Amino acid sequence: MTAIDVAPLSAEMLADYHRNGFLLLPADYLPVGVLDRLRAAAPGVLAQDGPQRVLERDGVTVRSVYGPHRSDPVVAEVSRSASLAGAAGQLLGDEVYVHQSKINLKAAFAGDQWEWHQDYINWRDRDGIPSPDLVNVTVFLDEVNDFNGPLTFIPGSHRHGLLDGSYTDDMPAGYEDAPGWMATLTATEKFQLDRAVIRRLARESGLFSATGPAGSVLMFHPNLLHASSPNMSPFDRAVLLLVYNGVRNAPRPVDAPRPSFLADRDVTPIPLGS
Repeated sequence: MTAIDVAPLSAEMLADYHRNGFLLLPADYLPVGVLDRLRAAAPGVLAQDGPQRVLERDGVTVRSVYGPHRSDPVVAEVSRSASLAGAAGQLLGDEVYVHQSKINLKAAFAGDQWEWHQDYINWRDRDGIPSPDLVNVTVFLDEVNDFNGPLTFIPGSHRHGLLDGSYTDDMPAGYEDAPGWMATLTATEKFQLDRAVIRRLARESGLFSATGPAGSVLMFHPNLLHASSPNMSPFDRAVLLLVYNGVRNAPRPVDAPRPSFLADRDVTPIPLGS
């Protein structure tokens, strides 16, 4: 494996990511065949039965399946690739491992919204990760368009750190009998951000929706403010999301650790080249 394989992002790409909090790469960024293999593996992942599978509020439609980097050999191999793990290492300036993975499906006509949120607060408070030195790396398994619930960002909002908000005590509607950790995985965010802050940041910096063909790769900072609308279209929107953490940012012990399919405690760095 050559040095360029291990460090696939240019200096300009790195600067764009750190300025905006996200980087959207075209479908030809991934090596040939990777998308086809992931799409072939996705139905098996989504069919998994167990606590790692989260349903929409209708109790029928699959919303997410967590931990496929631990359970599916194709996702495991892709998660260790230089194009993804190598890029994450460049962005974080550290050796990396996968802290969390999931396939998110916004099913046609049924996929629910994700409220405005930042990801890091859950990883800090629930998993003991000391700093926001992680990166979300998302592979579009379907075309993501304006109508099937794309992620929408406020560019540059990651530079404000964790924003004001408050925790809600109740379990979201439709999940009343679920374990406590389920409250962090549903359409109703457990940590509710101050809407006045969201409004101010959006007026200052605008909004950006990440769209593109299947195979596009989206990387974004865990403090970047983001949300997504329901999928009202007739088009599914499935993505693979890999959360890479720096080895130097390994989680500390917490009183009630979340299941390993939500927060992997194995911080062995992914080997990249020689």
